[in-house]
Amino acid sequence: MSIKALLPSLFLLLPLTLPLTAHADWYQTQGSAPLSLGNEAARQQALEQALTEALLQAGASLTTVQSVTNGALSEQRLDIAAQGELMDYVVLKEHNSQGRLWLTLRADIWPNKKVTPKCNGNYHPGITLTRFSIQYPEQARFGQIYDLGAAVTNKLTQQLSSSVNLMTNLSHQVATDKSLPRSPGLRQGADLLAKQQQSRLLLSGIISDISMEEGNWMKWRFSDMPRQFALNVTLEDSFTGEQLLQKNYQVEAPWGYSKHAKVRVQEQGFWHSSYGQSADQLLLQVARDVVNAQSCMKAIGHILQQSEEGILMDLGRQAGIKPGDRFTLVHRRQIQPGYYSETSSEAQFVVQQSHTDYSLLAPADRNAKQVRVAPGDVLTALH
Repeated sequence: MSIKALLPSLFLLLPLTLPLTAHADWYQTQGSAPLSLGNEAARQQALEQALTEALLQAGASLTTVQSVTNGALSEQRLDIAAQGELMDYVVLKEHNSQGRLWLTLRADIWPNKKVTPKCNGNYHPGITLTRFSIQYPEQARFGQIYDLGAAVTNKLTQQLSSSVNLMTNLSHQVATDKSLPRSPGLRQGADLLAKQQQSRLLLSGIISDISMEEGNWMKWRFSDMPRQFALNVTLEDSFTGEQLLQKNYQVEAPWGYSKHAKVRVQEQGFWHSSYGQSADQLLLQVARDVVNAQSCMKAIGHILQQSEEGILMDLGRQAGIKPGDRFTLVHRRQIQPGYYSETSSEAQFVVQQSHTDYSLLAPADRNAKQVRVAPGDVLTALH
């Protein structure tokens, strides 16, 4: 459902149509927008942002966002699979700060039992986040913000850490090898990322645009100069080479600093500025898309060894694996460096013990008791 069609219906308050025994849940959220849009437009965008956040907290699934402009949704092209209906909302607080209008509201959301989640979301694949770089360093001369890549990476790390299995944060760029063909029966093996970082997914990106007009002294003195902030973000499965997310994000916001100021982008003062807050909102959208992109993945684990106690797999509680989970066996053999043959097996194994970063599995059927396994073989989760 498009937010363009969804939001007008959200404002229709229908408490009288509900049965007396109905029970709704309250969610408190916050939204913001630049005051440069005008009071009414800023209030509308802040309200839409807060209501969207409430729906997400209630269990909605956010699938696509076309772009972000001025710290708010651009063209209102947001797809939501809502888990409930917004019945009412109350604005608790409204204030202006650092050139932005902030709204805090409490939304009354009625659960929709007819809508079911797309997946159970139990599996949490390990993600490695690489440091973002500035594509055109010369654009950083205004404000001397050459450290922006590191600051953006740190901010995105903070926003992701509570929602995904973020394993490592690398200070250098890592890319999977895209030159190997994906012929039937042959697939690129786990590369440097998976082997050395114990992560399955690679999250990388580049700051593609932080440009602004040169402007004369009068413009800089008496007005806030607009500045771009754009990111190209990729989330890639290092096991298969599949790109789970490939998107450009764009925002324009006032640059509230003097022409020759040196801005410390690692400090909170920058992130509290109008430009920093717009960038923060954009990164929050990136984080949501990353969470959504990896939420329905099927667990794939590698066999470390086989003993009398069972099979040891390199996934555990940190990846969402729990006792009772079932896996099927896939035999995997290296043909030559970078190439592997894979043969599916009907043998099933069940998790007996789950520890932080490994699990112990036992045969679940007759085929599993008779099959031979070896380190490097793969276990694929059954849903």
